[in-house]
Amino acid sequence: MPYLTDLAGVARKTSLEVIEVPGWQTRGRGEMSDVRAVVCHHTATLNRTADMPSLDTLINGRPDLSGPLSHFGLSRSGKVYVIAAGRCNHAGTVRDPSWGNSHSIGIEAEATGTDATWPEVQVEAFAQLCRVLIDHFGLSTNVVLGHKEVADPPGRKIDPNFDMAAFRTRIAALGGTTPPPPAPTTPPTTPAPSAPAPTSSWLSWLPSLPWFEGEATATPIARPAAARGRRDVLPAYLSGQALNVRRHVTALRDFRRDEFGGQPARPSEGHVQAVNALLATLRGPLTTIVERLDRAADAAQTQPSPHRVGLALDLKTQAHDLVRATERVWDFYFELFGQRQSAFGEWLDACDRITLDCYQHVFMHLGNERSIPAPPPFCYMRTGFSPATFRRGIPLRRLGRQLNPFPLVQLPYHRLVNPWTIGAILHEVSHNLQNELQLEQAVPASIERRLRAAGVPAPIVAIWVRWNREIFGDMVGCLLGGEAFVASLMDVIGRAPAQSFGYTPRSVHPTPYLRTFLSCELLRRMGFPERAAEFSRAWTQLYPAPRESTMPPKLLATARTAIPAVVDAVCETRFKGLGNKSLREVIFFEPRHQAMIDEAGARLAKGVDPGVVPERFLIGAVRSALDQHRAAPDLLMRNFYIQLARR
Repeated sequence: MPYLTDLAGVARKTSLEVIEVPGWQTRGRGEMSDVRAVVCHHTATLNRTADMPSLDTLINGRPDLSGPLSHFGLSRSGKVYVIAAGRCNHAGTVRDPSWGNSHSIGIEAEATGTDATWPEVQVEAFAQLCRVLIDHFGLSTNVVLGHKEVADPPGRKIDPNFDMAAFRTRIAALGGTTPPPPAPTTPPTTPAPSAPAPTSSWLSWLPSLPWFEGEATATPIARPAAARGRRDVLPAYLSGQALNVRRHVTALRDFRRDEFGGQPARPSEGHVQAVNALLATLRGPLTTIVERLDRAADAAQTQPSPHRVGLALDLKTQAHDLVRATERVWDFYFELFGQRQSAFGEWLDACDRITLDCYQHVFMHLGNERSIPAPPPFCYMRTGFSPATFRRGIPLRRLGRQLNPFPLVQLPYHRLVNPWTIGAILHEVSHNLQNELQLEQAVPASIERRLRAAGVPAPIVAIWVRWNREIFGDMVGCLLGGEAFVASLMDVIGRAPAQSFGYTPRSVHPTPYLRTFLSCELLRRMGFPERAAEFSRAWTQLYPAPRESTMPPKLLATARTAIPAVVDAVCETRFKGLGNKSLREVIFFEPRHQAMIDEAGARLAKGVDPGVVPERFLIGAVRSALDQHRAAPDLLMRNFYIQLARR
């Protein structure tokens, strides 16, 4: 068959604007044998705004593949560019020779390949162009195929990224000179709808994975005997590299909330959406590198020169590095969300409720109008000694330095088993609140001012300023939880004297010995002077010889002056981030609240509703019941989580 010099006339049978690229009638890689198929592509360009930015590449090719790369180019606005009349390098290795470059017309539509939807004007133009082509060459709509349907091996290509079965139906609906075809013999590229997710989350993912046996519903393509034969090793190897990476990327798809069960403990829709948005940012460069690997592997199969093969291998390495980095993030959240289906899901949900209660209390009493940041903190379990938190919007090493989409509160298993010790949640939430309220700079500045005014030496002032985040956590934790928080803090920092008296230069944690006295000073101001004195006496009895400490002598000598000044600086100072209120004005905890907690503790011990009290008060309630020996520890633990689960 000679060059297809009638293509422009065929395209003008549509209602579209047709633009003839100069020289198209003689452009090609040789003559066409005949026309048996129309193969549809997308350009995978990163330019999201220009109408046809890939035109020059389609005409002249790329460094790794000579042009022309298609017979037609289709712009985002629906313009048809006639590029070549001869054979084009568009199909690459195919599963059926009748779909190859010598027998098929290639149409490259301008698209990123990552956007979920295409402009309607472009899709309509695509369908019209395919309709007039199959009518002209006497073909049926079942030979309008996507590159992803013809490429060998299956799965090597993803273009075009829309449902080809639906597209063929649209072409058939345009009518024409050929009868409507039978059902297409190529398998659909969009997975069939999966059954409702079972309770086991990993099973629910199987239908969405491209290698799942139940995915394909159409009749598989019958490959010719020659195509079923064994391929040479190098072409098979090269074509498999992009396939393997792409399947890996596909498997790391978005999460769905229903995959983690239907119980209240499952992650909220907001948490799932935030993680999926993070994954989407990682897939952008990954999709680009896989597309480049696709093209390089195609070029290396066509002409396996050392340069082309080397480029394919280099891109394979880059793609694998990126996909592994994405997998680490995916695995991190898979573990976090998956914990909600475990036996500990109810416990973690209870902790979530406590953190949200803390946020609600603080943001509802600010001096200015501010919405509660969303998603709220998310709790998860990790073995170890100390709780920890990871603030919203900070780069995390475990996320490949990506920004953390919501606050994380990490809780050791032993704290969950002993809920009267999880006053630590109030401390960890406070770290997040310091950032959410833009107090990360205001608090240390306030501490420095107050201590200098109190006459504390500058080197000692610098130590207290360095400790500001942990001090803020203790102060806000005490304001939120009262005396139960102080008792819980003593549980944590009460260790061997060498540790509790220990001073570590450049550490952000105050020397444990001083932390309890800070909390007792605040507790006294909150209206609990007797209880504060009891805690102080007990602490002094535990650690009677502070002069054996490794603390700088001036730090210990000025502590009586510094501690009240630090509490003033953190709790009594009005901050812009609090709407020109102080922490004491924003967070309320008074003796009447402790009375509510004690009553709730008595009810918990009996296994009855503890009453309408804030969730964070239940930490104090279970501690009160334990200290007064109202019930066995196991019963108190169980009733604590039962009551929080009912809320």
